[in-house]
Amino acid sequence: MKSSLFAETIHLNAQEVFTTYNKSNGLTSSNILLTKLDHKGIIWAATNSGINAYTGDSWVPIKSIVDNKGKNISLGRVTQLFETSNGKLWVISEKGIFIYNGNYWTFFYDGNNDGFIVKDIFEDRRGWIWVTLEKETSLKDISDIGFALTEGMIQVFNGFLWIKFPGDIGGSAAVVIGDPMDYFTSYMQDTQGNIWFTNLDGLYKFDGKDWTKFDKEQLPSDICNKVIELSSKEIWVATKYGIAKQVGDEWIKYEKNRGIKGNNTYDLFEDKEKRLWAFNKKDNRFNSLVVYENDKWKPFSKDNIKIKGSVSDLIDLEDELIAFSKKGLSNYDGKNWKSLTKKYKIEDDNFDNIVLAKDKSIWFSGQEGLYQLTSDSLKLVYKPKKDWSVTSIYESSIGEIWVGTDKNGIFVIVGSENKHYTVDDGLGSNQIKEIFEDKQKNIWVVTKNGISKYD
Repeated sequence: MKSSLFAETIHLNAQEVFTTYNKSNGLTSSNILLTKLDHKGIIWAATNSGINAYTGDSWVPIKSIVDNKGKNISLGRVTQLFETSNGKLWVISEKGIFIYNGNYWTFFYDGNNDGFIVKDIFEDRRGWIWVTLEKETSLKDISDIGFALTEGMIQVFNGFLWIKFPGDIGGSAAVVIGDPMDYFTSYMQDTQGNIWFTNLDGLYKFDGKDWTKFDKEQLPSDICNKVIELSSKEIWVATKYGIAKQVGDEWIKYEKNRGIKGNNTYDLFEDKEKRLWAFNKKDNRFNSLVVYENDKWKPFSKDNIKIKGSVSDLIDLEDELIAFSKKGLSNYDGKNWKSLTKKYKIEDDNFDNIVLAKDKSIWFSGQEGLYQLTSDSLKLVYKPKKDWSVTSIYESSIGEIWVGTDKNGIFVIVGSENKHYTVDDGLGSNQIKEIFEDKQKNIWVVTKNGISKYD
């Protein structure tokens, strides 16, 4: 290792420094599925049995609501929490959609679409709320027929009523076992206000009134994986058999180009140098990166990238582009890739939980410890005394690095010090699921057994 800086470990077990909340002291369940901090500073915690709201003094458990018609409805298992730009909270559960406007709840349930679950939700610049729904697939059905049939549909709420698009977008597609099961694969709103969706049947554009569909007549494939708008305002789409760029009303297809032909392009990324990168796979395994620059494509195999495993992330760091995989990391200097794993003599793997800090350094975990990467150095900041498995890394507003683990509690990096907290310090469990900060700068830790507040 070229540069190491081991933080001194300080154990603070003299008194409990966390206050833990779980089912035994008021929550609907000790198993927190997800959290949401809204614009008022209220913390919402979802469970299998409803939601919980923390207003600053205590938690309020909510297992059921009374809607605007006076009907009492159980929330059940909550799968998503979403806040709109006008401050309304959307609670997505197995029972339907619950909307809280700060005064009362409204409940929506579509009985005609039993078996469909909400997969994603987003708000466009008009304030319309878009919801993608997909049908749950039985594993038994998959094993019987050898492939899965995935179905999807889209609905939008314009603030007054729900709009459905039968025949315009949505449908079904057969999915080979091993492929992702999602029917809808990406969405975005471009600078002109158009809404774009990709799915397993094509690329769709909604201009505010009408839908336009693009499929294999204009694109390399019906199976579309990602749509993005570049800083140049160009629209690009990645498909199973190539890449396409929209020019006016026409599409330019790149399907026989070196590095693209024979590959499934599943993701696109524009770096700060305005280069477009395409992620390719073959036989469901990462195969290569292809960069588009000066109207030319240049492919890089895993050997060219000097990296083992599948490239999971590309991150801009100062004047370099960093590629991460579970097995290593490399940097791109504008022409070639160089292995940082080899440069810094890193004998580690299982890299994960990548965080770009406010000081422009990158923090990430490995099997052997916690690392900090800058443009000119790599530091092993903390090396655990025994095996660890990191579940999350969070940077606080004052620059502290909080590291949650699967069974060893919390580590906090403050300068050259490392503080270690466990159940002995008041944590609900040593298994950490999430770390976040509220508007009062309090740190909250979601564990296997409830949610803990750092005092």
